[in-house]
Amino acid sequence: MAFPSKYKPAMCQQVKELMSEGMSRKATAVELGISYKTFLSYINRHEDFAAAVEQGDVLAEAWWEDKYIRGALGQAEVQPAMMIMYMKNRFKWRDKLEQTVIKDELETVDEWLAARDSEADSEDED
Repeated sequence: MAFPSKYKPAMCQQVKELMSEGMSRKATAVELGISYKTFLSYINRHEDFAAAVEQGDVLAEAWWEDKYIRGALGQAEVQPAMMIMYMKNRFKWRDKLEQTVIKDELETVDEWLAARDSEADSEDED
């Protein structure tokens, strides 16, 4: 016999409120009084809950980003290395990678080999 679901539509608003304060999905599940496994099952079973969690993820990242900006401006006390690590691990932030294209079109291996062979042939003739 299955237990009745603890799910209530009002949980959607709670999710958004909790996550807008920077809480993770796991911490939000704890505050809702459910296991993380149940939290994930609600995402799969209830479209409104899934949408609330998706919005909550954005709100949580914005909360942490604001905290990081305030710390960088000296308006809040933060440990920069810890904040950077947190943002990279939780929100998949990454260092910017810059690439420079030197030539619009690169030679294929066959073209390179042909050019090398023709250079070698011209050297042999000299």
